[in-house]
Amino acid sequence: MSPIAYTTWFGKKPKFCPPSNRCVDPHSSPPSASSSRGPPLRSTGKCEFCGAGSVGVSCSIRLALRFNLNALGSPFASQRLFVKPPAFPVTISKDAGIILKSGFGTKDRISAWLESHQERSFVDILVVGDFATQPGQHYNYSGRQLNVHDLLARMLENGSLPPGLSHPRLLKYSNLTAAIATGDTNLALELSKSFGWELDAMKFISGLELAYKRMPLKKWYILADDDTYIVAPSLEGFLGHFDSNLCYYLGNPVGDYRGRFAHGGSSVILSQATMRRLFENPEIVSAAHEESLSETWGDKLLATTLIKLGIYLEEGYSRFFNGEPPRSAKLRSDRFCIAIMAFHGLSPLAMLQTGRMFRHAVKPVRWIDLLSIYQALLPDTFTQQSIRQNWDHVGSLDESTKSINVTTAGHCGEACHADSSFCLAWTWELDTQACHMSPWVIVGDNAPGKASGLNTPRVKKLATTC
Repeated sequence: MSPIAYTTWFGKKPKFCPPSNRCVDPHSSPPSASSSRGPPLRSTGKCEFCGAGSVGVSCSIRLALRFNLNALGSPFASQRLFVKPPAFPVTISKDAGIILKSGFGTKDRISAWLESHQERSFVDILVVGDFATQPGQHYNYSGRQLNVHDLLARMLENGSLPPGLSHPRLLKYSNLTAAIATGDTNLALELSKSFGWELDAMKFISGLELAYKRMPLKKWYILADDDTYIVAPSLEGFLGHFDSNLCYYLGNPVGDYRGRFAHGGSSVILSQATMRRLFENPEIVSAAHEESLSETWGDKLLATTLIKLGIYLEEGYSRFFNGEPPRSAKLRSDRFCIAIMAFHGLSPLAMLQTGRMFRHAVKPVRWIDLLSIYQALLPDTFTQQSIRQNWDHVGSLDESTKSINVTTAGHCGEACHADSSFCLAWTWELDTQACHMSPWVIVGDNAPGKASGLNTPRVKKLATTC
């Protein structure tokens, strides 16, 4: 699911937790002001929660303040991240554990994902889902066989869920398992399509738990969907500036001021310290397992669980993350020169094509690089009046785009240039004579009946800052 598809979230959020990268034990005593490990925390102890029906004034103010402070962050702060050499060099292939999350209804994506990442030779990949592969059904990756781990079966077998528990979500899982066992693939696919998203919510905490058990010494843990392509060189350059011995929860923020969480499809990254703190608190993990039976989104559940430990999503680096395919990724003015971490929403064919496009990349891939990689109209050759016929550089419309009616594509381009501080790209529709202007530009693709262009002077100016 795209980040913009998430609806407003009114779930439980913390009353207050310390905004610190130092992991906080919810059972520990407050550190003294003279602690040698760093400045004293503003608050200690177990984080309290504000339920939807009991949100106090102080809770709302604190959450709103945090949200707005993040919104006011300088776009250049994260851009400066790559100015200095990385203080904590990372080799993703060996220093990161990859948790590839799939399901029976999307298992056809697994082979494409593994093939598209073949050049990266990840040492440790854990493939998890709501079904298990049998001998002879495993997937090949870099000369070794990878099996799919059925996380729900594991939760039932190892006591993560109470014995004899009856729950509608578990009944659905039982029906799916029975269809798979009897070889009724069509029924299994139909069931998975119907409620696979419910079972997916149960895979986040349990998948990370299994990953930490299997590979406890990794510096970083990357949770990726089976339709998400990881840009490894970008991740290496990015994570090399973070100490994995500190608590980090990184990703693409979604949700309103009452709660922010990392969009699962954009990939979610946790540091060694975060994983250690999480799984050193079995009561919190156990509660998360039970909550996964009723939670809609597993990525939200991960956030609420980490908040209990005082670990928040680091929103200052949101510009590095992307929840769209390469041709639809929105290149905004504050992202031109920074690296892009991943692409999401890829079909198996698109995954293979993306893998071929980036397989030889050795340096971080910047957002602006997408224009040249996909041979879109380049800033250094794009003239003021250039119009690309049967193309669309705007893409999906939302509340941040502007639309007017004009009689020609040329007039649409003029309107974009007249609103230069806002408009980066425009698209005109022949049938409706609608002119759409956006504060971003996408690589785009064939779009019969449309004409499109860029705000060339502004695009060129932004490109020169890289």
